[in-house]
Amino acid sequence: MKIPACLICLLFIASIAFSQKKLVDSLSAALQLEQTDTGKILILYNLSFAYQESKPDSALLIAQQAYFMAKKANFIIGESWALNQMAVAYNNLGNFPKALGYYIQQLKIEEIRGIPENVAIVYIDIAMLYEDAKDYKQAINYAKKADSIINTNKIEAYSMYSLQDIGEIYERENKLDSALFYTKGFYNKAVKANYPLAIGNALKELGVIYFKIGDLSNAAANYRASVPYLESSNDNSHTSESILGLAKIFEQTRQYDSATYYGKKSFDIASANQFQLKSLDASQFLTSLYKQQKNIDSAFVFQEIFVKLKDSVDSREKIKDVQNITTEEELRQKEIAEQKLEELKDRREKLQLLLIGIIIPIFFLLSIIISRKKVHKRLIEFSGIISILLLFEYITLLLHPFIAEKTNHSPFIEIIIFVSIAAVITPTHHRIERWLISKLTQYNFLKHHREPVQPKENVNEEDIIL
Repeated sequence: MKIPACLICLLFIASIAFSQKKLVDSLSAALQLEQTDTGKILILYNLSFAYQESKPDSALLIAQQAYFMAKKANFIIGESWALNQMAVAYNNLGNFPKALGYYIQQLKIEEIRGIPENVAIVYIDIAMLYEDAKDYKQAINYAKKADSIINTNKIEAYSMYSLQDIGEIYERENKLDSALFYTKGFYNKAVKANYPLAIGNALKELGVIYFKIGDLSNAAANYRASVPYLESSNDNSHTSESILGLAKIFEQTRQYDSATYYGKKSFDIASANQFQLKSLDASQFLTSLYKQQKNIDSAFVFQEIFVKLKDSVDSREKIKDVQNITTEEELRQKEIAEQKLEELKDRREKLQLLLIGIIIPIFFLLSIIISRKKVHKRLIEFSGIISILLLFEYITLLLHPFIAEKTNHSPFIEIIIFVSIAAVITPTHHRIERWLISKLTQYNFLKHHREPVQPKENVNEEDIIL
């Protein structure tokens, strides 16, 4: 079994024993009470995760909401979480190109963050996506990228998953020597970690590989060994697959009673747990097996079951196509609404900047007008200082968005740039401030405070000393 990498990142869904409805209700209630944006984004992420299997369209819309909130809050980790859930939802809806697009967006974020294990996880997710799309060349490419990062950074916790993926991709591609090599590596890692579910899945995969090679003895041994581990981990899907593998081996060795027993057991487990694709495989096997034994009645029964299941699966695929179209339109409408809000916010900011740009020269004009009146010197100084401060702060305000964009909102780089700008602006600011205040106060003093010189009257020529 390939364990989705997003399970590794799951942050706080501790109550997995609850039914899905209880979990969804609990998360919805928590969302109503949560006050912080970060907390809301985290809850939305987990709510999206809870809907993935049953309602991927709802999971997608919730993840989109989390993404918009994270974008507004500049919460880059939240953006990564949301993109991951959007990719998973599109994968569950069968829209591989869209899923890949969102995984690539997430990968870009994680590469900027520079956390090796997170990059490796996204690579594993992309590899799994390509594997489902049967593009094995790209699947191997991304799986090996993940494996390289894991080995270089000694991330032991994830090493078994990259080996598992590479082994399974090679098995699907029928490169069985390579598949055997990597799957044995996966098995050894799983045993070392003492992880029953991983051990069971490694043994099951070894059974598949040996069956394809034609080594039925080893295939049967590995299938049998996998069942207790899978059953103890409640992995009914892969338990059904291992048991069907045993049934196929007994069919090949013409042990029809055993083949029938294990074929029915596989079908019963799959049906009881509503694994339609596994039920489809088991019913197809039993139809063929009964036909070989000339048991027409039983063959007809399972043929009917097979046809109904196939119709159901095909219908589900058609429903997925309709869901895709409907969900795409809902996403588009939400994006349009979000874009309108952003445009409105942008217009408001531009209007505010325009208003400040108009106020500054008005303030300068007021300072000049005040200087022409008979007022206290300190009032003139105060108005001059405010005018200059407004001007220089306005320049900083205009520069900030440009610098933030160019530095990818890196606080460290931003502070270096703004300190450098301040080192240039501050002396200029003080010089202009002193000059302006000096001129205004001087003008005011000359106009209103200096005593006028009175001309002397009746000066006689005798008073002039030559």
